Amino acid sequence: MIEKWSLRFRVFLFFALIALMVPALLGSALWIAAGRIGPESVPHLVLWGGTAGFTLIGLVLWVWLKFDDNVVGPINTLSNDLQTLTHTNTEHGVETEPGRYLGLLAPAAREMAAALESARKKVNHEIEEATRKVELQRTRLETTLRDLNEGVLVCNMKHKILLYNRRALNILHYTGEIGLNRSVSNLLSTPSIAHSLEYLTGQLETQQPEQELSAQVVCSTSDGRHIIEGQLSLILDSDERTATGYVVTFDDVTEKLAELAKRDRILRDAVEGLRAPVANLRAATEMLIDNENMDDEGRRQFENVLSEESHHLSKRLQELSQDYREIVTGHWPMSDVYSSTLLNCVVRRFKAEDAIQCLINGDPLWMHCDSLSIVELTERIIRKIAGETSATTFELEPRPEKDKVYIDISWAGELVRSGTIDSWLSESFDECLKGMTGHDILENHKAVIWSEAQTEGMACLRLPLPLAKEDHRSLSFDLPGSGGRPEFYDFDLLKNLDNKQFSERDLRELTYVVFDTETTGLDPSDGDEIIQLAGVRIVNGRILSGEYFNQLVNPGRTIPVTSTEIHHITEAMVSDQPPITDVLPRFHDYVGDAVLVAHNAAFDMKFLQLKEAICGVAFDNPVLDTVLLSAYIHDHSKQHTLDVLAERFGVEIEAQYRHTALGDSIATAEIFLRMIDLMQAKGIHTFADAVAVSEKMVEFRREQARY
Repeated sequence: MIEKWSLRFRVFLFFALIALMVPALLGSALWIAAGRIGPESVPHLVLWGGTAGFTLIGLVLWVWLKFDDNVVGPINTLSNDLQTLTHTNTEHGVETEPGRYLGLLAPAAREMAAALESARKKVNHEIEEATRKVELQRTRLETTLRDLNEGVLVCNMKHKILLYNRRALNILHYTGEIGLNRSVSNLLSTPSIAHSLEYLTGQLETQQPEQELSAQVVCSTSDGRHIIEGQLSLILDSDERTATGYVVTFDDVTEKLAELAKRDRILRDAVEGLRAPVANLRAATEMLIDNENMDDEGRRQFENVLSEESHHLSKRLQELSQDYREIVTGHWPMSDVYSSTLLNCVVRRFKAEDAIQCLINGDPLWMHCDSLSIVELTERIIRKIAGETSATTFELEPRPEKDKVYIDISWAGELVRSGTIDSWLSESFDECLKGMTGHDILENHKAVIWSEAQTEGMACLRLPLPLAKEDHRSLSFDLPGSGGRPEFYDFDLLKNLDNKQFSERDLRELTYVVFDTETTGLDPSDGDEIIQLAGVRIVNGRILSGEYFNQLVNPGRTIPVTSTEIHHITEAMVSDQPPITDVLPRFHDYVGDAVLVAHNAAFDMKFLQLKEAICGVAFDNPVLDTVLLSAYIHDHSKQHTLDVLAERFGVEIEAQYRHTALGDSIATAEIFLRMIDLMQAKGIHTFADAVAVSEKMVEFRREQARY
C-alpha cells in the first residue's frame, strides 16, 4: 500500500509527523515544568511555550517547502525524464539544473542516460539487421497479395478480418467498412460463410485429413448489389486438428451471372421467338407449292406473308446476333491499362535504326483494353500510314471524351481513305494473336477507327477505347509519415480477441480510433460546426496506414477568418463537400466498437454528441484523453499541449499537416502508443487502470479549479 504512494506524499507525511511531534513533546515538557515550578508559572509557560511551538511548526513547514522544492520536485522530474528516455524517446534529455542540490545524482543520471542511448543504438542496429530478412519476407507477401487477381480475406473464427489485399478493396467497392479486426459481416452476407465453416469444421472433426478442407462460397455484399463467388479454406493450428481461422479467395461474378442470364434469354428467344415466323414461312410455302392453280389475289397474299415473315425473321436474327456478339466480346480478356505504359510499348517497337519516330503527348489516362492486341494494331497502322504517305514522325496522344479514351495518331501529310484503312484491318496478324484481324480486335473492343484532317496540313487517325472500369485515384493510402506502405494484415488477431470486453484487457490488445476535428470555432453550443473530421485506427499496437478516415464537411455557415488562419480551411474548400448528416454516420461505421482517443477529448466529443440526434447515431464508445493521461504521467509539468507532447515523446509533426484533422490524429496516435509504454512502466497495464488515472486527474483538476 505504502509503495503506491507518491514520493511527494510520503515526504509530506514525514514532515507532518515532525510537526505533530512538536506540540506533543513541547506540551509534555511544559506540563512537567509547570508541576515543578508551580501554578503561578503557567501563564508564562503557555505564552512562551506556545510561541516556541508555533515557531518550530513554522520552521518545519518552511523546511518541508524547501525540501519539496529542491529535493522532491527535482527527483520527480529526474525520474520522469529517465522513464521517458527509457521507455519512449531515447533522445529525450535529462535536466540537471533542477537537481543542482542533489549532489552527484543528476550528473550520474545524465551519464547513465548517455550510456543507455549508446547501448540502445547498438541494440537497434542489431535489431535492424535481424529484422531485415523478416521485412524482405513481408515485402514479398505484400507484393504477392497486391498482384493477385482475386480478392483475399483472412479472418479468425469470430469473423474478424486479419488480412486483406487491394483487390479485395476493389471488388468490395471500398467505402471504409473494411479493416483489420473488423467484422466481415460489414462487407458480406454471412449465412453462406457460416454454413461453409460449419461443414468444414464438421469434416475436420470426422478425422478425415485426406479431404481438402475447402468449400465453395456464393454470397452477396452486405448492400446486396454484388454477387461474390469464391473458395473458403480453414486455417489450422499447429496440431492440425483445430481451426483458428479461414481464408476466402473470391471474385465479383455479378456481370458474369448477368451475361449468363442474357445468354439464356438469347437461347430462349432463338427457340421460342423464331418458332412462330418459321412456322408461318413453312405454312405459306407449302400452300403455294400445293396450290399451283391459286388465283392471283390469293398468291399475292401468301407472298406478302412470306415477305413480312422473312423481314421479321431477318431483323430478329440480327438482334440476336448483336446480343450474342456483345456477350462473346465481353469475355475477351481485358484489364485497366495506363496509356503511358501502353504507348511506350508502341514507341519501343520502332528501334533506333528504324526510320519511323513516335512521340507521346498529353496527360496519361486509364483505359480498359487488351494491351497486346492494341499495341500490335497500333504498330501495324503506323507502319501502313508511313508506307502510304511517306510520313516518318508520328505523335501519339490519349484524349478523354465522354465515356471513351481516344488514342490519336497524328502525322504531317494527307488523309488515309477509309477503303485503304479497311483493307489494312482485313489482314490477319501472326501467331501471337492466333490469326486475328484488325476487324476482330476492334470488334472485341466495340470500336471503329477513322481518319480526319487537322489544321496546318496535319492528319489524324482516331482509335476509341473504353474508359477504365475502376477509379484508380480512389484507393490512396499514403498517410503523412507512413512511408507509403499500408498495413493490410495482422496475424496476431488469430487469438480471437474480443474488443467488447476490454476493461481488464492489456492496453496494447485493444483496438482504438484516434480522431480529431477542425471546426468553425470553439463553442459548439453556440453554433460552431465541424468542417473536417479525421481518424486513424490502431490495432495490436500498430497504426494502420491503410485504414484512415478523412473528410471535409460543409458546415452550412461561414468560416471565420480567425479560424481559417489556424487550420487553413476556406469556405471554397467545403462548399461542395457533404454535410455532417452524411459524414457522421460514415465515421460511426468506421469507429465500430473501438475505443475512441483524442487530445482534449471533451472538446471533440461535444461536437460529435450534439449531432447524434439529427444523424441517427450514438457514440457510446469508451474514450481516453491524452491530455489527462499526460497530466498523470508527467505530473511535474503543467505543459500538455500537442506540440509539447510531440517534442517530449520525439514525434515529428510535419508543418503542412499541423492543425489538420488527419495530421493531428496521426500525431496523437504516435504519442498515445508511446504513452502506453510509459504507463506500463508506472504500473498502468489495463484499460481500467487508464480510466482510473484519468478520472483521478479530472478530480484533481476540479479541486484545483476551486482555489
